[in-house]
Amino acid sequence: MKYVVWLWRNTTGIRLNILGRIIIGIARVMLGLLMVWLCKMFIDETVKTGSTRDILLMVALLVTVLLIGITCRQLYFYMETRTEAVQTTAIRLRIFNHLLYRQMFYKKDMHSGDVTSRLEKDISTVSAATNTIIPDLCVTVGQLIGAFLLMKSMDARLAWALLLLTPIFFIVGKLVALKMRQMTMAIRQQESVIQMLVQETMEHNVLLRTMESGEWMSWRLDDMQHSLRSRINQRARFTVLFRSAIAVSFSLGYILAFIWGALQLRAGIITFGVMTSFLQLVNQIQQPILQVINMLPQILQATTSIDRLEEMENLEAEHTGETDSRRMEGPLGLMLDDITFRYASGDRIILSHFSHVFAPGSKTALMGPTGAGKTTLFLLLLGLIKPEQGTMTLFNASERQPVSEACRSNFVYVPQGNTLMSGTIRSNLILAKPDASEDELKKVLHTAMADFVFSLPEGIDAECGERGRGLSEGQAQRIAIARGLLRPGNIMLLDEISASLDEETERELYRRLFSAYPQKTMIFITHRPTVCKLCQDVVKLGS
Repeated sequence: MKYVVWLWRNTTGIRLNILGRIIIGIARVMLGLLMVWLCKMFIDETVKTGSTRDILLMVALLVTVLLIGITCRQLYFYMETRTEAVQTTAIRLRIFNHLLYRQMFYKKDMHSGDVTSRLEKDISTVSAATNTIIPDLCVTVGQLIGAFLLMKSMDARLAWALLLLTPIFFIVGKLVALKMRQMTMAIRQQESVIQMLVQETMEHNVLLRTMESGEWMSWRLDDMQHSLRSRINQRARFTVLFRSAIAVSFSLGYILAFIWGALQLRAGIITFGVMTSFLQLVNQIQQPILQVINMLPQILQATTSIDRLEEMENLEAEHTGETDSRRMEGPLGLMLDDITFRYASGDRIILSHFSHVFAPGSKTALMGPTGAGKTTLFLLLLGLIKPEQGTMTLFNASERQPVSEACRSNFVYVPQGNTLMSGTIRSNLILAKPDASEDELKKVLHTAMADFVFSLPEGIDAECGERGRGLSEGQAQRIAIARGLLRPGNIMLLDEISASLDEETERELYRRLFSAYPQKTMIFITHRPTVCKLCQDVVKLGS
């Protein structure tokens, strides 16, 4: 039932399209049954007793029904193609937006490669199920009912004999379903593991080359793919075996209908036209059953994919309790009182009873050994994590408010290292402020010592690859600083921003920052004595 609810929730905007295709499909089935009846009439009556005009009219009618059926089929395909694209993009956008604002650092986070695999393969599987299997299933059931009723009108015993085999096949299908689901889940998990390996290998390609680990990584990928192939082949063998058994059963049913019809024809009970209709209708009864059974693996794959997508949807989201961000004006200070924090994944206390006041407009260097909690403190201030104990308060000359997600607009955060994304330098900058003017872009680039951008052949519209490929580490870092400076906050959290710069460039960078933003509170994570000398205060963690 939960899968039906999930599919209903995720078909908003395309339900009329699906309903329309079901109606068109049912109409196509009716046309097929009409064709069977017309063929019977043509053989038994028109050819024997009709005039030339009657024969021509019947031929015209048969051709008309055939052309209408072809038109319905093409219209069905066109509507299906449009709907699948709409649903795929809608589901991906919704889950993408949820992932952007999920709660971080508390529980085991999902690997980006696994997320990519789910957003691509699992969403495609679910969309195919919604847009193809569900309408086809409804049409197939309609075809089964219609063919049964038409055959029943000709020979009730044969119709019931063929239909009564259906529950047996569905019982067997139910027993097969569990095994198929287990195999599909194992395949999906292995695909995600492969995606993780490929993504991390491409990201750390330089490191792997310098360690001469390429051959070993290639061996790992080959081993994982061998495991994936084995699982896919196992599922394929199981599916072929099951389908073969069904096909043999249906073939025997067809032969039975043929023999029954031949004996009836010999006894003069039925006509040759009825015999032809028997054979056509047997196919129209068996084909829907076979189609439903063939849909079973796809349905199981879809339920597995829904489970994997739901796992991402159920990730806890941030809860600000506010509809708008709470922006404070003027020089801002921070008061931290008795802050204690540990990550959920471990029991080691990162910050223990830490207290400090960062005065409005002050410049503070934050020092300490690796693991002392410097970056953790920034995450706390940004509202990405919450302390176990203690309070954090933003204040200016006229008001105070507790630090939370809603206060994030008061901060400018520049993380450590190269954080550029693929695209142009301009597109990287305007992530921080989409409506930034040319003058604003030039100002922040100059302040961040990134004037070199204007000497590039394409200037600010120059392309850079993933993680700033094509730029030096220092150049990428300075562009990242410029991007952060476009944010409006009055408290700047700067994490090792000069780690890739020489001492002279570093001094000039800080001079420009202090000159451009004298009223802003700045907190620098650093290990460099030069930066400490430039700051008014030094706070040491982990001492």
